Amino acid sequence: MRTLWLMPLLGLCSTSIARRNEQVDDILRWIHGPTPDTAPWTAQDGGSPEKPSTNVHARSSAGYRFLNRSTEKFAVNGTNVPDVAYDVGESYAGLLPITDMKDERDHLYFWFFPTVNEEHKEKKEIVVWLNGGPACSSLLGFLQENGPFLWQPGTRKPVKNPWSWHELTNVVWIEQPVSVGFSKGTSTVKNEDDVARQFMGFWKNFVDTFSLQGYKVYIAAESYGGIYGSFISSHMINANDSKYFDVGGMIIYNGIVFDEMVQSNVIIPSFVEQHHNLLALDDATMRQIRTTSEACGFGAYERKYLTYPPSGPAPIYPPPGQVPPNGTVQADCESLFYFIYTKAVAANPCFSVYNIGDRCPKVHDPLLEEPYFDRQDVKMAINAPLDVKWSRCTRQVFNLSHMDESLPPGNYELPNVIDRTNNVILAHGFMDAVLPLNGLLLGIQNMTWGSLLGFQTRPSDPFYVPLYGFDHGRGKYYGESNPGGSGVVGTSHHERGLTLVVTQLAGHQGPASAPASAFRHLEKLLGRVRNLSSAIPFTLPGLLNVTQMTEPLGKGTVAIPCMERGC
Repeated sequence: MRTLWLMPLLGLCSTSIARRNEQVDDILRWIHGPTPDTAPWTAQDGGSPEKPSTNVHARSSAGYRFLNRSTEKFAVNGTNVPDVAYDVGESYAGLLPITDMKDERDHLYFWFFPTVNEEHKEKKEIVVWLNGGPACSSLLGFLQENGPFLWQPGTRKPVKNPWSWHELTNVVWIEQPVSVGFSKGTSTVKNEDDVARQFMGFWKNFVDTFSLQGYKVYIAAESYGGIYGSFISSHMINANDSKYFDVGGMIIYNGIVFDEMVQSNVIIPSFVEQHHNLLALDDATMRQIRTTSEACGFGAYERKYLTYPPSGPAPIYPPPGQVPPNGTVQADCESLFYFIYTKAVAANPCFSVYNIGDRCPKVHDPLLEEPYFDRQDVKMAINAPLDVKWSRCTRQVFNLSHMDESLPPGNYELPNVIDRTNNVILAHGFMDAVLPLNGLLLGIQNMTWGSLLGFQTRPSDPFYVPLYGFDHGRGKYYGESNPGGSGVVGTSHHERGLTLVVTQLAGHQGPASAPASAFRHLEKLLGRVRNLSSAIPFTLPGLLNVTQMTEPLGKGTVAIPCMERGC
């Protein structure tokens, strides 16, 4: 590929290549306006005007790899993104239909950023980011987690994100299903199979538009996106079509992938025990939580099934103790999560289930009261439909029953993706009260992949985030606009193609609260590093020579719960 880049400089450019470069240059002038490199002529030493050389065209087009006549309508002017004080670079945004029918009215919205990583620009890979909800916009992740620029709650303006995922590879943020965010149309999906089929129709159009045939596709999802990501990845794999759907792996952040009752309610008492000091609940409240937990069978369920290796298959649904012989459901069991929440809010009025470390005051969020993406100037800048009122989340995406009819992906889709790619990461923020860690562990220990049930040994390896030059109070350093923790910051484990990584100080939105950790996760997903426990530097050129901690690093900082067996 380097030879192709040299051809114009050596005067070996064909007429067709030169014509393409002139067309691309025209588009670049439309996007960015005239620049010294693209000026129509330059006067030198008072002589006659000179036309720019072919070399100038080559340099311009080389910087915009995906810009051509078929993609120009999606091109975003990187210098004209409202409130962003710098050029965000090459990107494309807009709507594409979910089928190839000419009269298709259902479209999904995307914002695509080609990588700025010089070493990997020619690598045929792309990451898809999906938020959850189940009806929330993926632009949430773009603006406040892993996008090229960030405008986080409590900050005055957008800033460049040093941990943007497009620093490593090509990334596209997609608003889906239909009716979410800027996506247009009428929601008709009843289950996750419908969602996956619609997404794949859109994806085929996206691939054709940007000539991404044969690219490895990596799915990254968060929260309810754990369901989306698992079903979409599994459907893509089962299509057996490497031209459009060559899935290379998947990462899920604090995702719903197992039974929601087990993931959120059964294990909330043990979550409170783990974080008792931080939640500041009084003794009377703690006694009531413990009493209710035992009466509902929650404690017994954990003690029996949270073992390494697993003691055997667990009931798919919550403990038998929850449903008494007379068939009535104990109200205390159903409402235990809410009871704990009300007590936590009484102790901390600004308590957040997404990150229990949050404290008052509540800060302004540019995506709430006057949403950034609902501004007309922003819509115009990013090719969004002006007639759509953008909001973080919509009321509903599932038709008819207004409920997702699908079974949890832990039953088939998730293990299918693990077995077929040998490259799945379940990333978890330990400070998340919505989907506490023990619920994820119970689900893993009740899932079969690689011909075995669950993890065979208790996770205890360190999760290491490379040092990147942070030295508090001693000048500038990489990532100072969005610092992230480094060193041993959690616990990791790998068996049979599945990696578990728990970041101790992260919450529900992992890339937001632990951006450097998420950056390392992505390096692992893409195969840039072999595991999450080795003390090797980040793979970015400017960070390769930063001195790291000396191995061995000891155990992980999050003690993974283990009940009675394999401990």
